[in-house]
Amino acid sequence: MKLIRPGLVPYGQALSWQLELRQRLQEGRAHDPTGYLLCLEHPPVVTLGKRGRAEDIFGLDQLRDRGTQFFKIDRGGEATYHGPGQLVVYPIVRLDELGIGVVDLIRGMAASLSRALAEYGVGADYDADHPGLWTHTTPPRKIASVGMRVSGGVTTHGAAINLINDLIPFSLFVPCGMPNAPVTRLLDHLDAPAHCTVDDFTDRFLTHFAAFLDRAFEPLDLAPPPPEQAAPPMPL
Repeated sequence: MKLIRPGLVPYGQALSWQLELRQRLQEGRAHDPTGYLLCLEHPPVVTLGKRGRAEDIFGLDQLRDRGTQFFKIDRGGEATYHGPGQLVVYPIVRLDELGIGVVDLIRGMAASLSRALAEYGVGADYDADHPGLWTHTTPPRKIASVGMRVSGGVTTHGAAINLINDLIPFSLFVPCGMPNAPVTRLLDHLDAPAHCTVDDFTDRFLTHFAAFLDRAFEPLDLAPPPPEQAAPPMPL
């Protein structure tokens, strides 16, 4: 499977990129028949899934002041936030090549994130009723969100885990349709926060995800679509 780690990519470009890679797989033009794994970060953005509503964004002006963009997308779920310091993982893969279903892929991805967290001494489990990873704290706090779509046997979207990102934006909308849902990040659970970086966590996650998939990741130097080909944000 091809691994792409481009760093910070605006959401509109990343969305167009996912659709481009999906089309490559569907048409048999991919760099690898199994597909791609994108591991990246986004500038501030709120995305609304199929059940998401613009009314869920009650702090619109404050989010705009932070340079946030807004997108309505075709994944499941409601509203979530992405920003620098958060790892976002997009498996653009052919499920038939992997020999698993999308539910298995979601659970395996969540379990791999959980195992990476455990290496930092942080416990978290996947909750299928409230899709994401929730910490072993009282109360449980959401540290990662998950939402995918399958079209023509190929997946898009994926998971996002809070590492060293700003959490204030989560208080300016209804995250995942759960008012006042407590969120957290890895940084706040560490005694030595200097050891927490997005790259370090990504390396740990990739080890576990490769073991789950029984696939090796081969780095691919591939640029996202240019800004003029980016998917447009919502006119909020």
